[in-house]
Amino acid sequence: MKGERTRILLTLAVALGVGFLVAFLRQRRLRRRRSQPTEPSEAARHRASVHAEDRGESYVTLRSLEEARMMDHTAVIMRGGVSGQVYLTVPVKYVGTDEPMLNSLVRALDAFEFGEPHTATTRYELAPIGSGIDGGRGGGYVIDGVWLHPRLSDQGLLPFVSAVVAGRQSVDDGRTQFAPAPPTPDGDSDQSGR
Repeated sequence: MKGERTRILLTLAVALGVGFLVAFLRQRRLRRRRSQPTEPSEAARHRASVHAEDRGESYVTLRSLEEARMMDHTAVIMRGGVSGQVYLTVPVKYVGTDEPMLNSLVRALDAFEFGEPHTATTRYELAPIGSGIDGGRGGGYVIDGVWLHPRLSDQGLLPFVSAVVAGRQSVDDGRTQFAPAPPTPDGDSDQSGR
């Protein structure tokens, strides 16, 4: 009985600590935003933050992979397309590559899925394992590993994408996997559902 009560109190203390950290980071982000001119990426972060707050959720983005590596419960979130489809999520602790390679990967995923590179983004967010990530086509989830949108995973990309994220391969090693869809018999490329 005593051990169970101690475990419950410890769990509550950890949950409160994470809550205070989220509130601290949100306040710090708001102070920075007020002191800097708004850029398009800041505006996009602000919109996402407002939508999350409307749903009673927290939303904290970090400025870099380096900053995300200094904290627990952070994840890389890759999105693209006009609807902001979530392509990939992965806890930062599993990322063995650098930011330029992650940016290359999101552009390759976007080229494969939509071909709208101006919409492809890589974000670093406070998002513990089990978090749902808002986005088009069903959003995504942070799991204990690499989560790839089912449309991409069904194309057999998960092993390669996981190797890139882990730093074992580069995007250039798998360019053939990201080739555009082959033409259909009537001569048009297969863009159905994209």
